[in-house]
Amino acid sequence: MDPYLLMWGLLTFITVPGCQAELCDDDPPKITHATFKAVAYKEGTMLNCECKRGFRRIKSGSPYMLCTGNSSHSSWDNQCQCTSSAARNTTKQVTPQPEEQKERKTTEMQSQMQLADQVSLPGHCREPPPWENEATERIYHFVVGQTVYYQCVQGYRALHRGPAESVCKMTHGKTRWTQPQLICTGETEPSQFPDFRIQTEVAATMETFIFTTEYQVAVAGCVFLLISVLLLSGLTWQRRQRKNRRTI
Repeated sequence: MDPYLLMWGLLTFITVPGCQAELCDDDPPKITHATFKAVAYKEGTMLNCECKRGFRRIKSGSPYMLCTGNSSHSSWDNQCQCTSSAARNTTKQVTPQPEEQKERKTTEMQSQMQLADQVSLPGHCREPPPWENEATERIYHFVVGQTVYYQCVQGYRALHRGPAESVCKMTHGKTRWTQPQLICTGETEPSQFPDFRIQTEVAATMETFIFTTEYQVAVAGCVFLLISVLLLSGLTWQRRQRKNRRTI
């Protein structure tokens, strides 16, 4: 974590009214083939003002955005602004190329969709709006009590063993993140857990097969017994006919 941000966070904890939040020492745990996302951000959370390649933060701009507020409303203080690295003596924005405009439009649409899906929580800020020439990845500095949620990336499916979330907690004077109970496996890989539905279908098929086999054996036995009775009856009838002929 940036030493400047740590120092600023300590000063904020002491001087800013209503901001009694401890920064989490580490980032949320990483899960293979999974990403995490916060639905809302607790007051005291910081977001770095990062610019994409070829752009830099304006000299008079803030290096971060801060989630602040009161019991009734929370919002992000400061605004992130980026300018072209080539324009050293001016803060005039360079007109983005069509590809950049398309990328920014997509980012804005995604942000609007995220805002629409979010629920307002007391003491929390929503996802910050995108700024022009923003870096692809956002770097947050979370505070104690923050919850992030995990989901598998495209091409992988979740094998849930418990909550797919992690919470930053204070334990014995140190911050730590709880471990999310999530495993992501490839769509084509066999599951490590038994599929009880398949087992039930197999068991039912086996029972049907066993029943059918037993039925066939029983029918064959009956047929054999009937043939035996008919043969014995035929032999008995022939013997009686021979005796009658001798008597005559």
